[in-house]
Amino acid sequence: MSVLQRLALPIGLTLALLAAPAARAQAPDSEAALRDQLQQATWPADIVAAADRYLQRYPQSPLAAQVRQWRTQAELGARVLAERDVRLFRSAFQPEAAAPDARDDLRRAALGDRAAAVRLAHEARRDTPRYLGWLQYAAQLGDERASYELALHYRRAAQPVLAAVYEARAVELGFVPPRDLDHVRK
Repeated sequence: MSVLQRLALPIGLTLALLAAPAARAQAPDSEAALRDQLQQATWPADIVAAADRYLQRYPQSPLAAQVRQWRTQAELGARVLAERDVRLFRSAFQPEAAAPDARDDLRRAALGDRAAAVRLAHEARRDTPRYLGWLQYAAQLGDERASYELALHYRRAAQPVLAAVYEARAVELGFVPPRDLDHVRK
């Protein structure tokens, strides 16, 4: 422990104050700070906003092309989340809401990765509303298996209209439902 640290502790100052000059070196609108905000964001609208700030400030950056791509992908995710048929909320995109091994999938899903959304749905299987929300999100992103999984869920829940909607969507996306061997669909 340095002499400065030993002097600061009895006065009640925290070690965080000792590190403050280093933290101040990175201004909030510096390229590194904006890049960190962009890379840490997991909510699609936050990614779009962070990308806009970054591109406004650093349009010629070597990272600008990648930032534009992230923005486009996140914009798709934000549009899907705004649809009435998708019941997935900001809280589902919080890193604390996901298992530690699924945090990378949160970012991918925010960028419109439908396979990541399906994996997150399966992680949330015990939380039915969140499970359905992730499947709805994946289905609206174009995942045919998520659409069919929703159809099966709604069929089991005795909601034939919703089951038919999602089954039709799955078929429209290219899914070939398995043949039933009996007259009762399960």
